[in-house]
Amino acid sequence: MQQKPIQIKGQFLEDSVKIGQQIHYSLSVRHSKNQEIFFPGVNQNYGAFQAVERTYFPTRTDASGSIDSAVYTFKLFQIENQHSLAIPVYLMQEADCTKIYPNKDQIYLKRLVPHPEKINLDSLYQHVPIAPLQPKTDLKNVVIWGLGLLVLTGLIYWFLGKSLKRWFKLYVLWRKNAEFRRVYQRLIRNIENNQLGLQNLERAFSLWKKYLESLTFKPFTTFTTKEMVDTLENKQLAKALHELDSAIYGGNFSGKTTDSVNMLMEIANSIYQEERKFISQENKKS
Repeated sequence: MQQKPIQIKGQFLEDSVKIGQQIHYSLSVRHSKNQEIFFPGVNQNYGAFQAVERTYFPTRTDASGSIDSAVYTFKLFQIENQHSLAIPVYLMQEADCTKIYPNKDQIYLKRLVPHPEKINLDSLYQHVPIAPLQPKTDLKNVVIWGLGLLVLTGLIYWFLGKSLKRWFKLYVLWRKNAEFRRVYQRLIRNIENNQLGLQNLERAFSLWKKYLESLTFKPFTTFTTKEMVDTLENKQLAKALHELDSAIYGGNFSGKTTDSVNMLMEIANSIYQEERKFISQENKKS
């Protein structure tokens, strides 16, 4: 039996918004009964929109198919007059997830102050207090101090430049790794088979992808499961990622879920160690 095409609709529930005010975006999808559809979480990147929460409604099924829906709450802090958004859904398949996008919807910004081009500058100048002039700095002394500082900086860089650059790179790398491990371990300690526990799992998975992206400069946050496995060349990673997708999007939490998040930590630490080794060897060669 041929499946009916998926029908997806996304729209704002308000016409306009003020800076910092909450707005709501409704996302609904009609699909065949045997298809698994998942909605993105609040930790995804939504561009100018800052996600606050996602309210998911139970699936409704009738003779014509199933309907899934959710309402996302956002805040907006950018001052452009108009913004657009299209949140996709994920269609779970045997080997991968497919993104399906609705048409973009737009929302307009309500301004509490006039547009800069409409401000009367003559009137504004009359109300701006004029600060008294300060004594001029001796230009000769400024030049002498500036040249001295420049020479000192040049000498330091000449003798220690390569070592300083290496130390700084290693320090930044260590700080990022320490922060990643601290937050990741805090999240996975609170992973359980309930709504809060699954939210922590989703946050940990998102954090892992962002950290790998910062290490490898590859877009892990937008990679599919297959692309992650191909990039890292780790066959066991495919099972771990499928287990996490099943837990996050399907609520299928099991004992293997904990093993999967531990595997992600091991992979991240391995890439971190490789990057440290690369930086050290690079400086020795040069």
